[in-house]
Order: sequence, then structure tokens, then C-alpha cells
Amino acid sequence: MLTAQPENFRAEEKVMNRDEYVKRSKEHALSLLEAGRVHEAVASMITDMRGSSSFGVPREIHAIGICAAAANDAAGVRTYIEGFN
Repeated sequence: MLTAQPENFRAEEKVMNRDEYVKRSKEHALSLLEAGRVHEAVASMITDMRGSSSFGVPREIHAIGICAAAANDAAGVRTYIEGFN
């Protein structure tokens, strides 16, 4: 059942700036990597970095992460993730 909100009710909004967004994305991807989910870590970064047109990450950069994941190279994936700033 929906209830009416008071007129002065305002949902608290948290708007992240670019640095906060990248930091959160990297933390999430690194947690996936540390759990042994190499492919998911790269997919997470690609999805997050393609989610905003303000990033403008070239496809070639993502190819580095994809190739590292395909080779199951955790160190290469970590370098890919940590390279975003």
C-alpha cells in the first residue's frame, strides 16, 4: 500500500562525482578479482566505464582487460583495473 509523503519530504540523493564513481567501480572490480572472479572483474569495469559518456575510454583499453581475463592473468587484470583514474 502506498502512502502519501509529506510535502517537505525529499528523498536523500547521493550524486557521485567522477572520482568517487571510478573509486567505487575499482573497489567493486577488485573485490571480484580477489574472489577469483577474473572475468567478472573485467566485465564490471567495462560496464561501469561505458555507463557514462563522460569517461570516453577507448575500446583498446578494454581490450587489455579482456585479453588478460582470457589468459586468466589476475595480475594483468589488476593492472587494468588499477589503471583507471
